[in-house]
Parts: sequence; C-alpha cells; structure tokens
Amino acid sequence: MLLPLGLLLLGLWEWQRGLDDRAAFAAEHRRLAEVVADLEARAPRDGRPDFHLQFRHRGQLYGGPFAVVKAREARDAAGTLVTVMEWRRLLPPVAIGGGALAAGLSLVVLLAGAALGRLGRGSRDALVRGFRLMRRLLPAALAVQILAATAAFVAVVTFEAGMLVQGGLTGDGMKLLAVAALAVGATLFAAGGAVLGLRRALDAFEPEPLPILGRAISPAEAPGLWRLVEGLAERMGALKPEALVVGLTEGFFVTAGPAVLEPGERPVSGRILHVPLPQLALMRGDEIAAIVAHELAHYAGGDTAYSQRFLPIYAGVGRSLDAVAARRDGALGVLGPSVRLGMFVMERFHLAVRHWSRKREFAADAAGAAATSTEASARALLRSGAVAPRIAETLAAAAEAPDAAPPDLVAAVLDRAVAEGLDDPSAHLAAGQAHPTDTHPPTGERLAALGRAVDPALVSAAGMAPPPHALGQLAAYFADPAGLCRAASADFLGAVRARDAAFRADLEATVAEIGTGERVLRAHHRPRGLVFVVAGLLFAAIALAVAAFGVPGILPRDGTIVAAAACALAVLMGGAGALILSRGTPVTLVLSPEGLASPGLDRAIAWDDIADLDMTISHAGVVTRVLLPPAAPFPGRRPGRHGVTLDPKRRIVTLAVPMPRGMKPQGFADLIAAYRAATEARRILAAAAPSAPGPARAEPAATQPA
Repeated sequence: MLLPLGLLLLGLWEWQRGLDDRAAFAAEHRRLAEVVADLEARAPRDGRPDFHLQFRHRGQLYGGPFAVVKAREARDAAGTLVTVMEWRRLLPPVAIGGGALAAGLSLVVLLAGAALGRLGRGSRDALVRGFRLMRRLLPAALAVQILAATAAFVAVVTFEAGMLVQGGLTGDGMKLLAVAALAVGATLFAAGGAVLGLRRALDAFEPEPLPILGRAISPAEAPGLWRLVEGLAERMGALKPEALVVGLTEGFFVTAGPAVLEPGERPVSGRILHVPLPQLALMRGDEIAAIVAHELAHYAGGDTAYSQRFLPIYAGVGRSLDAVAARRDGALGVLGPSVRLGMFVMERFHLAVRHWSRKREFAADAAGAAATSTEASARALLRSGAVAPRIAETLAAAAEAPDAAPPDLVAAVLDRAVAEGLDDPSAHLAAGQAHPTDTHPPTGERLAALGRAVDPALVSAAGMAPPPHALGQLAAYFADPAGLCRAASADFLGAVRARDAAFRADLEATVAEIGTGERVLRAHHRPRGLVFVVAGLLFAAIALAVAAFGVPGILPRDGTIVAAAACALAVLMGGAGALILSRGTPVTLVLSPEGLASPGLDRAIAWDDIADLDMTISHAGVVTRVLLPPAAPFPGRRPGRHGVTLDPKRRIVTLAVPMPRGMKPQGFADLIAAYRAATEARRILAAAAPSAPGPARAEPAATQPA
C-alpha cells in the first residue's frame, strides 16, 4: 500500500507544481516577448549599431544588435519551455490515477484474501472455491496493479526530468536525463516481462507424477496385507486402495494422483497405499492396523480428492507469484507491492490449508483409533519415531557403499535395531513424521488429541526393541517375504547405483568441458587503437584546414594557436593509437586444468588454492580479486608488469585485465566458473564419493500423510 500511496501523493504535489511552473514560464515568455518588441522598436532602421540597446539575461549583459539577437533567443527558449510545461502538466494526473488504482487494488485484494481465507477455514469446499476464484482474479489484479504502478512511476520520473530542460541541456543535465531514461526503461522492461509471465502462468497446469521408489504387489503376492487393508476399509466405510506399493523409503501414505514407480518408470494411478517394509518388520500388528486405518480414513474423508482439486489451483497461484518475483529486482521497487500482495494472499490460504490439514490428521488419528484402539494408535505414533533413526542409518550406510550392502536391507534394519535398540520415543514428541509431500502436526499434539497421556508405560512399550525373530511376522502379510525384501533391496540399491552413475557422468562432463590443454586469453586492443588513430587523423585534418583557410571571425594569431593545438592533439592521439595497435593481442591470462596464470605474476595460482574469487566490471575490462588461504603459496609480481596488485597481508591478488578477445563479461565469468567447477568435480571423482539416494521430488500429487 505504501508505494502506490506514495506515488499518489507525489502526483498530487506535482499537479500543483505543474500548474505553478506553467504559469511562471508563461509569464516569463510574455515578459521576454515585450522586451523583444521594445528592443526591435528602438533599434535604428538604417541598421547602424546602437549600443544603448541592452539586454541582461542569466547574469550576462548584451548590447547593440547582439542584445536583440539574445533577447529573441531567450524569448524562443521560453516559448519552448512553455510548450514543455503544457505537456508536463498532463503527467501528474497519470501518477495520481495510477497510484490510486494500484492502492485501490491492493486494498481490495488484501480484504478479499483475508475474507476468503477466513471462509476457507469454515469449509474445505469454501477453501477450494475461494482459492479457485483467487486463482482467476489474482493474476489479472496483479497485472493491472503492475501496469498502474509502472505508469505512475514513469509519469513521476518524466515530470521531474522535464525540469532539466529549464537550464539548457548541460553536461550534468544530460547525465541526469540519461539516468532518468535508464530508470524508466528498466522499469518498463521489468513490468512488461512480469505481465507476460503472468499471462503464461495462467496456462493449464498438470501435476507431474509422484515418483515412488517401490513396487506394486498383487493380492496373490500379499494376501495377508490385502486382507488387512480391505477388512479395515469395509469396517470404516472407506474406499479401498486400487494399488498397494511396498518399498524401503518413506513411510505410510496414500495418494490419488498419478505416480511412477522407480526404478523402471512404471506408471501407476488411482488410489494408492504405500507400505514401508522396514516398519512392517519393526512394529506390532495392531500398530500396523492403526496406521493403515489412519490412511484409509483420508479416503473416507475425501482428503485425497480434495488435494487433487486443490493442487492445480495452488500451483497456478504460485507460478503467478514466481512470474512477478522474477522481475522484481530490475524494476526499482515498483513490483515490490505486487509481490508482497501475492505473498499475503498465499499466507492467508496457507493458514486455512494448515487448519484443515491439522484437523484432518486429527480426524484420521481418531478413525484409526476407533478401528483398532486408542492404545494401538498412540503406541504406533510413538514407535514410528523410535524406529525411524535405525531405518535411516541402515539405508544411508547402504547408499554410501551400495556394492558392500547386504542383499536384504530389511533384515539389516532389524539386526541394527536389535543390536542398538530403538530411540527414546519421548525424544520425538515435537517432531512430525516423515512424508514425501506433506507436513504433520507434532506427535505430542496428535497424542493429546487422542486423549492419551504420555506415561512411562506407553513410552516403554513403544520403545521396546524388536525380538530377533521379528522378521518372521512378515509372513502374515506376504506369500514370499524373503524374496520381496531382497527385491525391494535390489530396487533401492539399483536406484542408488543409477543416481551415482548419473552424478558421476555429470562430474565427468564438467571436467571434459574445459579439456586438458591450456586456454590462452588475449586482449583485444585493436578497436581502441583504431579510435585513437581516427581521432588523430581528424585533428590533423582540422589543423591543416585551419592552417590553410584560417577561422572566420578570429585573428590569424589565434588561428595559429588553434592549428597548433589541433596538431598537438593529432600527434598525441595518433601516437597513442599507433602504440596500442603495435601491441597486437597480448596475453592477459592463461587458464589450465591446474590453475590460472597471469603474465604479471611469477607463478600460477592453483584452482585448489583459491578460497574465494569475485569479479567486477571496470571501464578497462574485468577486475578479478582472488583470496588465497594462509597455507597456499603467495605469488610475486614480475617487474615492469601492470594490472597486478598484491596484498600479502590480506592474502588477496587483484588482476585488472582487458576484456578477452571475443568474450563478453558474462562469458568470461562463466569460463572462470567452469574451470573452478571442473576442479571441484575432479576432487569429488578422486574421492569417489557416491550420492545419497531418495526419490527425486516432482510436483506433489494428491497425497495424505500417515
């Protein structure tokens, strides 16, 4: 609100100033017209000079015929200024209207966002309807606000720039006009880009499939698990899953959106229930039933259908804000109100979404407890947090060394849990359970909502280490539990190896990008040298013309001085140009896979030795500052070399080099960054550090948590 209101107030102030300035310049024009008429009336008709005619203007006194000439020039200049002031007084209404429209839209959107957010907390259908309405209206409102604020800003800047013509286009005035033109141009460019981005953000949005590291299992492969799930669904009156997926990562969750199973990119759709194998081995049967019932309650409550309706709307509004935020920095603050306005609207809906998310989680917990027992549900919540660290540690160790990992990671998780025990469940009361797309209320709040106090007996039962034979309980769920665990482990390790291979290929491509040889960068002085030579020839021509023909209106002696000065400038500039051209294309930097070498330094700087590096553009080229750590050898400067500054105390080497031939500043910066990235890639390859696994994140599907 503040910036649009500020533009509005500036417009009101400029409106009065514009009227006053126009009146003042019109009065001055009338006065000068009267002066000119008086001087012309008094001037001798026979053309003889009359030095009694005088005209004073801007501190200068003119006499005789020159007084009439200068008076006419002043009158005509004043007339031009009156015309400028006529056009200039049209700008404040634009600033006033633009500021008022932008401020009004801000107020309307703020009130609408707050009201729709409040209504959304009363009903999920109202939340979806309100967000759908905001999805349609917010981009248009932001576009109009951006255009209005931009028009007001341009009008304000142009109005102020109009005063620069009052004193004539002097050097300082031209600089200020250039600054104003740059400000206006940058704002118009940024605003136009933001509006076009908003238009593209309105395109249809289809969420990408949710990647799940796991495999679908049929009723024949998991008869016990399917019986458990279908029995709970019938008891609760919930929809049954259309697919069961088992894996090692993530926790229990349901989704009704498109998904893809990794590895293999196998598509799966419909109602999906994901079941993690390690939890099936580490948790008791009633705890598993309570968690599955919780997940099925999301189907009964329509949570996944709600998420499917909500996600495209949510993503569309987010893309609209991204389109504006991407142009904010180049608009001199004009786009700031639009970004903050959109963020406020998103925050209102975030609060409503969080309200329903928490409410539905608590409702699903209650449904799970009703289908099993409050004790089982409370114990399941606590035990989920207690077993999670052992699972994460086992999978992380396998990801670090997939070739040395055991073939059955579920059995390895159990062995670790038996050997080390589980975490203290009470230590995880403030944490939410892991989930691929959503957040959870803290476990302590969920237990309080169930009405179950956290007492020592509950903590002890939830934190009890599983017996060594706990793996045998998987037989109650699967026809071939050992084979399924080995297959899921192979899927996990295969995904790790695939990601490691892709990561290694990316590192190798980064190294190969710079090659193995040296790259010599040379200065390109030829354009500057040609400019000096041409300037020297021009001054030489002026000197010859003055010497041959003189300068009308000045004495011959003064003409000789002008010719000598032009000749001196011709020699100076022509000589400078010839010297520059004679230097050819000297080497400025030599880049190699090992380091950076400069003709001004007595040794190369290894890429590994660079602690930090920054670049700035100067009138002469690029200034590169290199920070070296204390342990790195510090170079010296070669005698007679310029462009190198050494600061041994602060360990900084400054290289001021001309822009390399055939390169632009960004290209030069990208080249240096590529060499540094290749050095880091070689270091990682040498250390042979594999990447950690975990399914890549796409746009979240319609999913509900455990």
